[in-house]
Amino acid sequence: MEKKGIIYLVRKRALGDVLWIEPIINELSSQYKKVVVISRFNDLFLNYPAPNVVFKADLSLLEKLAYHFERILGISFFFINLELSYEKKPKLHVLHAYQTTAKLPIKDVYPNLFLSETENIIDKELGKYVVLHIVSFTTKNYRKVFGIDWESVVYYLTQNGYKVVVVGDENNALPNTINFNKSIRQLISLIYNCSLFIGIDSGPSHIATSLKKSAIIFFGAVNPQYRHFTNLLNKTIIMQSACEFAGCYHEVTNSIYGQTCKLVGDVGVPKCSVHTTENLIININKILG
Repeated sequence: MEKKGIIYLVRKRALGDVLWIEPIINELSSQYKKVVVISRFNDLFLNYPAPNVVFKADLSLLEKLAYHFERILGISFFFINLELSYEKKPKLHVLHAYQTTAKLPIKDVYPNLFLSETENIIDKELGKYVVLHIVSFTTKNYRKVFGIDWESVVYYLTQNGYKVVVVGDENNALPNTINFNKSIRQLISLIYNCSLFIGIDSGPSHIATSLKKSAIIFFGAVNPQYRHFTNLLNKTIIMQSACEFAGCYHEVTNSIYGQTCKLVGDVGVPKCSVHTTENLIININKILG
């Protein structure tokens, strides 16, 4: 089949949301002579193997005019706008929402990340280590983790021969850990070479699962079935506590702000996000032995 001309794919943020457009890029690259991707996280796609794919941080003035013209008319000729795709369809997996918007076949597949030879080995000098990403930048309480004694978890890991690297926390106060606050590419390399990733539902956790790393991921009000393909995960454990309003995040349509906890509001501790140190250590043992 002869390839069509040019197509623009727009999804500017956030890190995890942008990562999940990779299967869309891959599909479009086989259909179009040129695919222009507009994103604020283009470092995710460094070393991309398709020569007909171009990554840009923003549109030119002329491209912006064309983009807004299509939006006003409600057409999609040169542009596929993935902004707010899953927010408008909150009970679809994020990738399925993208595929629906882009009018592509619905497939269960994880994004690809392409590492250079240097990135493949750069963090091996650390030896055995576990990556922690436990600080959420959102104000939503159900996207956080409560009840874990992280110092005890770090002690347990170090006593078993693992270094602990903390990412995404500029004010890391955990003793006996290594603080990591570097570039996206360095983060990808760090996760690629780790023994285990432990973290919240976030961009780094999606990098870990895309790299097929062992992971323990904390979920609150978000239904993990709409963020992951659990049948494709390798040695990954989802930690999510029971709640009578489980998955309530997905009851709000077309909102970038999300749900408010029905039990404790915005400032209390949601049931779905409360865990125990003991259960976390049990799950660490299941993966690391």
